[in-house]
Amino acid sequence: MDEKDRTEGNGMVKKIDEGERQVFWDSELELNAFQRDALRELGSIASCHAVTSLAEITGLTINIKVPTVEVVSIENTEKLIEAEKIVAGNFVQLDGGFSGYLQVLFPERSAFRLVDILMGRMPGETKNIETEMEESALMETGNILASSFCSAIADFLQFPLMPSPPSFAFDMMGAMVESAIIAMVQAQETEHFILFKCNFQEEANAIYGYILLFPLQDSLKDILSSLEAVAVKEKVMESEKKIRGKENECA
Repeated sequence: MDEKDRTEGNGMVKKIDEGERQVFWDSELELNAFQRDALRELGSIASCHAVTSLAEITGLTINIKVPTVEVVSIENTEKLIEAEKIVAGNFVQLDGGFSGYLQVLFPERSAFRLVDILMGRMPGETKNIETEMEESALMETGNILASSFCSAIADFLQFPLMPSPPSFAFDMMGAMVESAIIAMVQAQETEHFILFKCNFQEEANAIYGYILLFPLQDSLKDILSSLEAVAVKEKVMESEKKIRGKENECA
């Protein structure tokens, strides 16, 4: 997918290149170039669907960065996130054809601005997330993004993907991500995990957010097998198309 692709509508999504980042590798989880590219492409498709939903809800123009896929050790997690930043967001467990965890996070000021927009308030009116209505507005927004993200993956790979009812929290990003890491470690008894990270932003209203995906290793193997099968199928179709083209030239 072209890194400059954009989706327009009532609200718009644009994808921009994030550039190279440092990656912390573990020999047991190392991904080859095809696998990284395939996961990044899958993440791009899913993220664009999710952020398009946010654009439709708010009527805003949303920029989306090219996702990163990284094998991370627990001790290096804080190097990849802004641990001290206060965020509001959802934590979702994934089951079905894919198992893992998903987080949709909004930094504090972005959460306040979203509440202003969703609840019809004046800009800057929301100063904290205190009421049930404010939490509900953010949780529902995160849930819509998570559902769109999951639906895109399920449609592309042709298997069921069922997100659990979300849990909401308003806390430091380090604490939020730690909850996902603990769940990952308990599920697969490892000190390393694969972190998929997508950043998105709406500059005019200073709204930023993150989508973090933590796939369990067994599910990751299934996903990679499915992506390889899709790649093989696409190559076969392309070859058949070329053959038909040459047959038409000879006819």
